[in-house]
Amino acid sequence: MTNYIKSEVYRNLRSKGNYMFLFGGMGFVILLNVSLGIYANGQANFPYGNTGFSFSSFFTSMLTPMIICLPMVSAIYGQEFKHHTLKNSISYGIPRNQIYFGKFLMELVISLINLIFISGAYIISAYIMLENSGIVYLNDLLRAIVACTPLFLVSMTVAHCLYFTFENETVVGVTWAVIIIIVPQLLSIAGRKIVVLEKIASLMPANIVTNIIYNQGKGHMIMYWSSQEGLIKCFIVGAIGTLIFYMLGLLLFKKREIK
Repeated sequence: MTNYIKSEVYRNLRSKGNYMFLFGGMGFVILLNVSLGIYANGQANFPYGNTGFSFSSFFTSMLTPMIICLPMVSAIYGQEFKHHTLKNSISYGIPRNQIYFGKFLMELVISLINLIFISGAYIISAYIMLENSGIVYLNDLLRAIVACTPLFLVSMTVAHCLYFTFENETVVGVTWAVIIIIVPQLLSIAGRKIVVLEKIASLMPANIVTNIIYNQGKGHMIMYWSSQEGLIKCFIVGAIGTLIFYMLGLLLFKKREIK
């Protein structure tokens, strides 16, 4: 196990795709705040050139990082089936559960690094380029990141499961979209008439991150995780979803014939 994980660490440290993903993401979020700051400086009485707007835009768009989990896993996975390196690992006698866990561990570590550095770049660039709206918005953003991390983990685990199940990346992408995006939407629609489905739909990660209510009286947005109960549910949903798809992927991988 240790030797395989070391080999995965070495491979990912040498992977250009991981660095392109990280620095590309950091560059993009910095560009967003730089562009907003430059535009705000050129416009008198522009109401959105502040950290309040920038941070609110971030924590109300948590579906985007959830979607980005798919190409991130693709970059880490390294097209194992296509290049037959997975078959070689198995032929060397490495147990499939160790291969599966090793890949998952690397995805987890790299995804957390990406989340920390990209979020950090966004926050720092916002404070440099924009008017400071106060600590409240930063606290809201940090709470959103903490609450959504286990939900992002579900998205990543689904992608991990599918990459170990299908060789075709198109099939992986479509299946992932069905599980993460389409099914929750369909459950939400059906839930308008069926109470049980409404409750199930409310616990889908994609529906949780898009559950936004604007409180006109207080002038701010209420997210699913704004309450302590909602925050705890995010972790429960994340833990259960991750466990289900991790075990499902491992089961299917053990039964799969590697060509």
